[in-house]
Parts: sequence; structure tokens; C-alpha cells
Amino acid sequence: MGVMKFVFWSGVIVGLLLVGLLLSTIPSESTEQTSLFESENQRKSITFLLGSDKPGYQYFKLAEEHFLYSPKEKSDELVKTCRSLEDLIQHLNNAKDKKYSTIQVVLHGNPYSGLSIPINQNGQRATPKNLMKAMMNNPLTRLKSNAVDSTTRINFWACGIGKNPFINIALMQFFTLPDGSQPKIYTSPHFVIFKSLPEQAITARLNASYWPYFYKRGYRPGDLEIAQALSAQYPDAEVNWHEAIKKEKPSEEKDAFQNSFHIPVSWVVVYPSKESRPEIKTNAQKLNWVKNQSELMNQVEESNIPLNKFNWTVNKIIHTNKNGEKVPAIKAIGMATVLCVLGETDEV
Repeated sequence: MGVMKFVFWSGVIVGLLLVGLLLSTIPSESTEQTSLFESENQRKSITFLLGSDKPGYQYFKLAEEHFLYSPKEKSDELVKTCRSLEDLIQHLNNAKDKKYSTIQVVLHGNPYSGLSIPINQNGQRATPKNLMKAMMNNPLTRLKSNAVDSTTRINFWACGIGKNPFINIALMQFFTLPDGSQPKIYTSPHFVIFKSLPEQAITARLNASYWPYFYKRGYRPGDLEIAQALSAQYPDAEVNWHEAIKKEKPSEEKDAFQNSFHIPVSWVVVYPSKESRPEIKTNAQKLNWVKNQSELMNQVEESNIPLNKFNWTVNKIIHTNKNGEKVPAIKAIGMATVLCVLGETDEV
């Protein structure tokens, strides 16, 4: 198992050669976004909502209202049935010679754990690692030129994904056409908010700057400690940290608020026998085992979250391999929580 994953990370080195070039294409927080909705021709536009709302939340509901009725950003068509990248590509491939000017893709995601959808139906979640792995193994249907060409704009609206170069590299590859040309792909570097404003009849799309704070899952510090840490880490941010971390949803005012989510990493090492597995009874032994797994440390480094911000569970297990054979192994799962304070920007 460990050997297979080492091969994957060796392949990622090839992708890293593209990162320098790609970083220059990642838009900054102040990027002008009007051009993302401009049509260079008379083609129609389409929006895909890749998800549905959990009780108490209205992200997709408000996004639907925005892209149906916004005078400057509305789409001619709206699709709510796709639930994976594969579904999205298949839908575009099934278009009958109907090329689009702009394609809006609304989904959940973040720069740490990637897109909150599977790569293909019933497949793995589109994490940065899985996206890069899929890019090299080519499991997705190839995008055809039925609905897309080099003048089409595809905008991905998910929180901060534009700041992860691996996500950008993979999406650029997945949406490359058979002749090697590519549509103009944008991935939002901001946190994305859809919000009803009292002075506007139409739901607005807002961008938010964000300031992350990491801690071990299940070990949340008190509000005062978090506020002090954020103040020290981001001294130039004009944010009331004490008030922001108490609010979990945007308000009518442009007050900062917080959103929390969990980041998992996992690793399994197979051993030839039960007796060959090292002792991992104490916390020190478990952490030492984790630190000695170079490929697992690569996963942690990829997440950009410090090692000591993960809560580790390390156990001896019986692992079932691809052939159905049960073999002795050790499995580690690390869980970190990201508390992001979000502040709306004037740039929309």
C-alpha cells in the first residue's frame, strides 16, 4: 500500500513543474470580475449547481436566485442534477452543437480539502491529492467540443479554491479539449457568499477575504484565545475578532463572521505479519510512527496545516486489500479543524 502511494507522489513532482507558471494565473483578491460574465458572441450561458443545501443553510438556493435574475450575471439555463465532475462533463458532451459563452459552476469547497463533490459518480472526493491522481490516471470522460471552445469561460465558485495550485492544474487538464485548446477557466480565490441585501431586490454575489485559524478537531480553544491568536497572526486586518468568531452566518451589515470545517488525512501501511508491526500503545509512539511516514507527511504538507494541529488516531488493524485479502496493517487518521473568519470585500 505504501509503495503505491509513493509512486503517486513521485508523479506529483511532474505536476509541481507547472506550479510556478500556474501561480501567475491565479487571480488576486482585487481582480476585476466583470469580464467573467461578458460574452464575446451571441451564445447562451449556463449555470450548474453541484450540490444541495443542508437544513438551515441557503447557499445553493441563493445562488440559484442570483444566476437566474441578476441583471449582469444571470444565465440563460440552469442545471441542478449534476453531482460530480464526471456529471458536469457528460452534460456538456451531450449538448447538441450548442456552444456556451459562459459556464458558471457553483459548489462547496475550500483550498485545503478541495471540492466537496466526487470526481465521478460514487467515486472519491475531489481533494487536491485525488484530483492530481485522477489527472494522471485519466478516469474521466474526455471533454468534447460540443458545448465548449477556447472562447468559453468556465467559472468555478467555491470558497478559496483558486489559491490551491493543484486544484487549478487538475481542472485545466480535465477541461482541455481534444485539439489541445482550453476554455478560459477561473477558480475563485475568495470565499463566496450569496446574500439577500435589504437595498436590492436581487440576491447578490459577494466575495470575502478570509483569515484561517487551525486547531485539533475536538479540542477547540476558548473564544478569547482564538481571538488573541488571530489578532497576533493578522495584525493589519481591521476585524473585530471577538465579535466575528461568535457569528456563524453573514448579517445584513458587512460584519465579519466565522465558518468552520474539518480537514482529514489518512494513511495505511501493510505489514508482512502481525508481529512485525511496531508498538503504538502510547501517544509518543503513535506520533513517532506518524512522523516516520514520509508519504503521510507529504499529505500534511499539502494541506498547509501544521502537524501539531491534527488530532491523530493510530491503530493496528486488519486491512482488506484490492484482491480481497485480509492483511495486518497500521492505520493513521489525522483530523484538523479550520475556523475561517470571513470579511466581505467591496469587490463583487
